[in-house]
Amino acid sequence: MNQFPRVLISAPTALAKKYCFEEWLDNVMQLSYPNFNVVLFDNTNDGGKFTEYMNEYHKNNYNSEKFYAVKSLKINNFFSSSIIEKMCLSHNDCRKYMLHNNYDYLLHLETDVFPEKDVIEKLMFHKKKVVGAIYYRDEGLYRKPMIQKFIEPLPNHIKSINLEPNEDTCFIDGTLKKVSHVGLGCVLIENKVLKKIPFRFEKNIEMHPDTFFAEDCLRNAIPIYADTSLICRHENEDWGIYGINFK
Repeated sequence: MNQFPRVLISAPTALAKKYCFEEWLDNVMQLSYPNFNVVLFDNTNDGGKFTEYMNEYHKNNYNSEKFYAVKSLKINNFFSSSIIEKMCLSHNDCRKYMLHNNYDYLLHLETDVFPEKDVIEKLMFHKKKVVGAIYYRDEGLYRKPMIQKFIEPLPNHIKSINLEPNEDTCFIDGTLKKVSHVGLGCVLIENKVLKKIPFRFEKNIEMHPDTFFAEDCLRNAIPIYADTSLICRHENEDWGIYGINFK
């Protein structure tokens, strides 16, 4: 019996992320943690072609059963549904798969984020319920860490702000820090947390499931931490395939 906790690496994906899929999978398959599997949930409306492509690439390049891609849940009115709704459904596919198969942790790793090979061990070392690595978002002068810091924790929601581009040099000092929000780019979440908290969204509100997840953690007295010694490369492109930029 493997003595290491079981980790599911999972995230939503779509044809919009094909530009870096092969590099992403190559990076993930080199992770040094000895007990993980990778399942991606594809919400592309293409009859399963992108799912087939991902599985074929893995089959042709790895002698492994660690990875497979599956079609995400089908939803009504696919083209009229919002990107946020589609993403939320796929986030919950990850959650449900993790719980149904009794994994100890979910490493939610977005398919354009590239962590160090020992990221799982380093995040697990902290023994926290929710702990993430740092990655940057936006471009040029606006590029900044995907971190929100507390201004004031209120009874029912978080009052917080994003780190500004010029704040990272003071914030990223190699220590573990409690934050209000670390995103879902590279975050290790304990099984017990996801039993209690599903991913969600609200119609007509342009807030992504990661923001609601952070607020729900606060309501359930589950602190979120950022390991500022772990910096991931983020190969983000805009959501041009949908005509919307949600970087």
